[in-house]
This record gives sequence, C-alpha cells and structure tokens, in this order.
Amino acid sequence: MGKSSQKVLVVDDEEPILELLKYNLEKQGYEVKTASDGFQAVEIAKKFHPDLVLLDIMMPKMDGVETCRLIRAMPEMINTFIVF
Repeated sequence: MGKSSQKVLVVDDEEPILELLKYNLEKQGYEVKTASDGFQAVEIAKKFHPDLVLLDIMMPKMDGVETCRLIRAMPEMINTFIVF
C-alpha cells in the first residue's frame, strides 16, 4: 500500500498540535483527518477507516484510553494501528 492511500486520524485537544501534525503528515502524502476529543474521534473513525490513529491520552470528555477501547471494538478497525 502506497503512502498516498494511507489514512491517519490525529486526535488531540490542543489545536496547535493538530495543525502541526496534520501539516507534516499531509506534506508526506498521507490523507489526514483530525478530532479534538474522543467522541469526535470515534465518529470520524467509523466513516474514515484510518490506517493509523495518533491518540492523545489526556483529553476532556473522553480520555484516550476509552477512545481507544471504542475504536478497537469496531470490527472494521481490527487492523488499524493506534499510537498514544
């Protein structure tokens, strides 16, 4: 699978971090979506089916561990890499 077809979901509650990671990943040819909390991340993951999720642990509303648990529970996300 070429880099151009790989999708990354970046999840962090700090906007500057989201923007920096999105910019650098897109520059390398990845398709990138961002989420600022766990609930948003789960909804985006359902539709986007990322190959990789870069996940912050400490977030308001739903922390990264619970977000990971919910994403991991989706059958279509079984081969998705999740990195904290």
